[in-house]
Amino acid sequence: MSICGGVAGRRGRNPVGIFIHNDAGSPNANAAFYRSWLQTHPLENGFAHYYVAADGILQAEDDANCAWHCGNLDGNLNYLSIEVCQSMGDINIFKDNEEKVLALAAQKCKQFGITPSNSTIRLHREVFATSCPHRSVEVHGGAAATKAYFINRISELMIGAAISTQSSSRVEMRDQTGTDNQRFYIEDAGNDYVRLKNKKTGLYLNVPAGEAKNDAVLQLYEKNNTDAQLWKIIYKSHGHAQYTLLEPKLAPGKYVSVENNGINGGVKVKLWDDLKSSKQKFWTKQADDGSYVFVHVYSLKAITAV
Repeated sequence: MSICGGVAGRRGRNPVGIFIHNDAGSPNANAAFYRSWLQTHPLENGFAHYYVAADGILQAEDDANCAWHCGNLDGNLNYLSIEVCQSMGDINIFKDNEEKVLALAAQKCKQFGITPSNSTIRLHREVFATSCPHRSVEVHGGAAATKAYFINRISELMIGAAISTQSSSRVEMRDQTGTDNQRFYIEDAGNDYVRLKNKKTGLYLNVPAGEAKNDAVLQLYEKNNTDAQLWKIIYKSHGHAQYTLLEPKLAPGKYVSVENNGINGGVKVKLWDDLKSSKQKFWTKQADDGSYVFVHVYSLKAITAV
């Protein structure tokens, strides 16, 4: 039996969405704390289905039961609720907890067939006079930006989980061979973005879920229709020579980068801030089939599916 024992009633059907809360708890208000607290305080004052903290995830109520979490009849009856704990403490601990909450939300969306949207991923403050989720709103720049971030991140994590069981391939810098594993079709994705489809594998250059940051290692995945596979090809000139930078939509201002200028074979292809150096510069060579080879201007090696 759950800690809360179905005190708020049984839903009798799958939840239609998820409310995400910040607990306004102290740095010590972790999962172990809430396990004890819920057994010694009046539950009618409010409780959530899940409490996510640095020491783990506490499930306080069964998914099939309601919870008194948002002061709104529809929300309490029809939605799951997840608390990001330790929201008054260290910012890095809070961000880690929030990411675990979004991963849990992605898992629950897949389990119950929920599509993340404005109507299914909710903030407490939408239905009740509260600042909750106060720390998330502070971190992400306002309520609207927070909600958009939650929806997009949960969607990415859902796709990332699916991708883990699908086809994928690494990309490295290799000597030019002209073979299909070095050829990419440039597919127009609208709004000046493109997708880069490898001819041999049929997979797309992709920023792994949650890794739009410095040192992220790029891979090829099946087409997933998310921002993770959208790129801008930025054309630059130096004297009479023209080169390109590859910028991901998920990380504006970062570019595809080659470690050690690609001098050694098998060098990984990564993301990094603008280095204003040859590490991030490529020539695009068009092949006779309409595909392109991305050749590093310093090492003369090509981005290759391996």
